[in-house]
Amino acid sequence: MSAIKLSAPSDELVHALHQPAVCIIAQGAKRVMLRDEVYSYDASRFLVFSTDLPISAQVTHAKPGEPYLCFRLDLDPAEISELVLQLGPPPARRTATPRGLFLSSVSNGMLDAAIRLMHLLDSPEDVAALAPLATRELVYRLLRSEQGERLAQVARADSHAGRVMRAVSRLKSNFAEPLKVDDLARECCMSTSSLHHHFRAVTSMSPLQYQKQLRLQEARRLLLSEGIEVSKAGYSVGYESASQFSREYSRLFGVPPSKDVSRFEMMAG
Repeated sequence: MSAIKLSAPSDELVHALHQPAVCIIAQGAKRVMLRDEVYSYDASRFLVFSTDLPISAQVTHAKPGEPYLCFRLDLDPAEISELVLQLGPPPARRTATPRGLFLSSVSNGMLDAAIRLMHLLDSPEDVAALAPLATRELVYRLLRSEQGERLAQVARADSHAGRVMRAVSRLKSNFAEPLKVDDLARECCMSTSSLHHHFRAVTSMSPLQYQKQLRLQEARRLLLSEGIEVSKAGYSVGYESASQFSREYSRLFGVPPSKDVSRFEMMAG
């Protein structure tokens, strides 16, 4: 778990691979983009990532007297599965999409559990004993929320969402390798067409597009955080063509890799 505080809106989009988590804003506002989809939220709604998703994000409301305050709790599929087995499945509700990213209204019970977890950040000696209790309560309330069925589906290994999670895990571990979608589908016990359909339904992209996002985000990390040369960054994440790497990098991040590095160095300096 972690708490995030910002005293001003973000000047630029932050690109990241976001792991499964629930994000609850206490003050301020933020927007998260999954390709062309925009998820805007504030203290009235919480955001859940039920699977790993490459996103871009921006804090849209924050100021020194009213800073952006957000609580984030990473979600453990094993813990979700345990609760589903113990309590039974959440009430089935008709949802517009099985997307692995969704917003829902915050309940008083969820806020109470989140506040108790945030208070524990100031008393680390109590974390080991009390955090698991509040975490379990928060996950329970997520499962009982209006979108709880979508979270429970991911924790079921035999569900379509669970198989997509398996494909996501495989792509995360081997994104630099050439992708053979037929082999990936067999590993996940799905037909190729079924994998394409359900993978896109959960992530908003095809397995190949998802792999491309992973490659480009890792290449950017190598360029900006580790100072790897542009000529080597693309090859290290699986690109065989420097021009293709530069073209797709520009499409995702808005500037070619060399200009992105120069801009970053100017901001850091």
